[in-house]
Amino acid sequence: MKSLLKIALFLYFTLITVLQSFAAVKVSPTLIELNANKGNGNYLTTSFSIQADKNETIRYKLYPEYFTITDRGKMHSEPVSANQDNLIPHARFVPNEFTLKNGIPQLVRVTFTDLKSLPDGESRMVMFIEDVAAKEIILPNKNKNVNTRLVVKTRLGIPIYIDKGRFVKTGTFNDLTVDKENGNLVYKMKLSSQGNSKVRYRGKAQIIKDKTLIREFNMNSNTIRADGIFEETGKLPENLETGNYILKVILTYKNEKGENKNLIKEVPFNITNSI
Repeated sequence: MKSLLKIALFLYFTLITVLQSFAAVKVSPTLIELNANKGNGNYLTTSFSIQADKNETIRYKLYPEYFTITDRGKMHSEPVSANQDNLIPHARFVPNEFTLKNGIPQLVRVTFTDLKSLPDGESRMVMFIEDVAAKEIILPNKNKNVNTRLVVKTRLGIPIYIDKGRFVKTGTFNDLTVDKENGNLVYKMKLSSQGNSKVRYRGKAQIIKDKTLIREFNMNSNTIRADGIFEETGKLPENLETGNYILKVILTYKNEKGENKNLIKEVPFNITNSI
């Protein structure tokens, strides 16, 4: 059993090292958000750059996909979609295939046309950047009679959003609870977006006892899809003393006017000797 564990750990750390060696691709920006109401005419133009390590020569191809956001804030991409908020039929990008070498960055220009036909609110797509050829790596193995091969293919995605017409970004804090699961205290949070454009928030949580701040920690930043919900479960800090507490969560997002808005909710909970 110990031998199997050692082999598993060896392969795990070897894999991490290999993947880190292929992570030297820089993309800027990593997210593009555009406002069609601020553009002139019926089109918008944007760009992003891609740069590889000086010692690498890699050929990449570009292709877009439509995507939605799940209740957990994750991206779910779809190669084909007939949804009206799909930006792909409006997108033109140059180049769609290129070679990176000598650490020289490649600029990709993206133009969106016929914006008037888009619905009010948010439209989106993700631009994927992918190796043309997969890399095959032979992992080191103490057993000379066994070869372990790993096929690595890099794919990076840049989400692109366009807000157009009358769009609204309104967040709501629906529920916050503290429960005990498997001997751990966890918080469960439910948020919603009431508008036709996503809400992206950041924030912090505070643990208060007898009106005194005991702990403070950052919450994960996430995205609530337009007219959708978001749910998150996370662990509370450990080693809290017995007693009565309040969990206060303070989240901040920007509305359609660029103004900061707060979502605040608090809930009492208790620590007993049995926790």
